[in-house]
Amino acid sequence: MGGVSLVSLPISRRRAFQGIGLGVGGTMVDQSEPVKEWSMLTRTKTKLVLVGIIGGLGLGLGGCVSQQHYDQLEMQYRAAADRNAALARENEQYLAALELQKGASDGATSTLDQLRAENERLRNQLEQTNALLAEIDGQMRELDFMDPATDRALRELAQRFPNVVVYDSHRGMLRFASDLTFNSGSDQLRQGAKDTLKALGEVLKSNAGGQYEIQIIGYTDSQPISSGTAQRHPTNTHLSVHRAISVKQLLTSLGIPADRILVAGWGESHPAVPNTPSGNTPQNRRVEIFFRPDSSGSTSISSEADTQMAPARPVDPTK
Repeated sequence: MGGVSLVSLPISRRRAFQGIGLGVGGTMVDQSEPVKEWSMLTRTKTKLVLVGIIGGLGLGLGGCVSQQHYDQLEMQYRAAADRNAALARENEQYLAALELQKGASDGATSTLDQLRAENERLRNQLEQTNALLAEIDGQMRELDFMDPATDRALRELAQRFPNVVVYDSHRGMLRFASDLTFNSGSDQLRQGAKDTLKALGEVLKSNAGGQYEIQIIGYTDSQPISSGTAQRHPTNTHLSVHRAISVKQLLTSLGIPADRILVAGWGESHPAVPNTPSGNTPQNRRVEIFFRPDSSGSTSISSEADTQMAPARPVDPTK
């Protein structure tokens, strides 16, 4: 049920989000098929994905910070994180297969050796993707676009509400834990989340905070939608989008212009951590709010002393 659903998303942003969705997922080991055939398939997938990610790292860091450049790095970061999660799942499957083979007859020695070799390969691939994540994160840190006043205000907000929200200054992102923001299967904001968002609204209405567009992205874990929840939210994608919409509605009720806000939902795609076998994974149930420079390019990042700067020119997200 994964796949991003974009609501009121400009064409340029729509393309950026569509580019994120690399189709990499864990594949369960079919014990009836030869290990060699399965390992060749996963090795080919790994090479293709890693080539795509490494190729994208050829972007230069010279010149001024551009929104397109940051978006490209964001997509590469997500792709590498997804691949990391997929490799972790594959590694767990090989470890399980190794345990099974240890109890088999001596005639299975060659298969056991193949499984050990695949396990070693996956460990190496995990090291590569971890290195890629670190490299991309380093590049994103160099593109630190948050102005000091807004950055400080968001840090203070996260300190005031540590159980509800986490702030990542280098990505310009606030992460709300869904279990503390919504009740299970619901898109209705809990009171603690409302208080946090009201404080965020004050930041967004400040002179410094007014220069940013906001992207609100919802995520779920991989638990199937219950029959009761399905009446309002047929899939996890619906639930993730509806939760993002609820956050937007509260912010607009506080006076934040709707045309500064984008909402989208990834559903169970792009988990923060690998989902558990049952799908019940609290870390993946979240809403992320990204601060982004005005996509029209009509404003520049303010200094801490630039308190008289006008808000960014609104962008019509329907065009």
